Amino acid sequence: MTYLNKHERAGPIPRDVHQHTPVEEYDFNYAFEVKDLRSDRVELRPVVPSLHAQIIFDAYSQDPQVLRWLGFAPFRDVGDVLVWLEGTHRLPVDQLLHTVWTEPLDLKPGEKVEPKDYVFAGIVGLIAANYGAMIAEPGYIMILSKFHRTHVQTHATGLLMHRIFDHPSQGGLGLRRCQWITTTLNLPSQNAAKRLGYTYEGVLRCMRVLPPGKEGAREGRQGVRNADHQVRDDWYSSVTWYEWEESVREHIDKLMARR
Repeated sequence: MTYLNKHERAGPIPRDVHQHTPVEEYDFNYAFEVKDLRSDRVELRPVVPSLHAQIIFDAYSQDPQVLRWLGFAPFRDVGDVLVWLEGTHRLPVDQLLHTVWTEPLDLKPGEKVEPKDYVFAGIVGLIAANYGAMIAEPGYIMILSKFHRTHVQTHATGLLMHRIFDHPSQGGLGLRRCQWITTTLNLPSQNAAKRLGYTYEGVLRCMRVLPPGKEGAREGRQGVRNADHQVRDDWYSSVTWYEWEESVREHIDKLMARR
């Protein structure tokens, strides 16, 4: 018996993909509605390559340690950013990246600025979005080093959790489950999840093959493809909709209200 299988792996993505696509013509190709998310100190704006690719490259080329535990190689140029945005985040319908903007850190006490004067503080994604299963997760959390131990990550992830869990009448998606997944080696990320109210669920072994040079939990399998790539074990935690309504929503709001 001969079985027909014409599948071919997609060819290389052009390195200038959507670099000049106007904002109004850029198709996010996402499972849910796309919109800005705002707190009183942070704004999340969906990533548009023509607006943000250069900003992303400039920021992370100067702060590469932020990318340590993420499963992709550092950006060598803007072309790398554009290919990554297209291949990892626009073509799959379950991925949406946001740029994170916030008040400048040198504001005087009581001083406020308009969101148009906010500064770039990093990236967060609303990823693994499954319309049928009604789940999603914060991911690709890439807050710049100078904004660590500030309000930024709490507000950014809090906004995503509100988006995931709030009832549609409140501007949310009304989903059922929010995951937080990280490598077993990234203890700060695990602690951040616990601080936000997530419940640890366990470890899934050998879940991701990493690019060369990236640190994993296990060595690659010798004698097969990508033998020189280390492998990542994934640490899983979650919040469910009923935990959100019972206590986690209030907990998140208290964290976001701190000064």
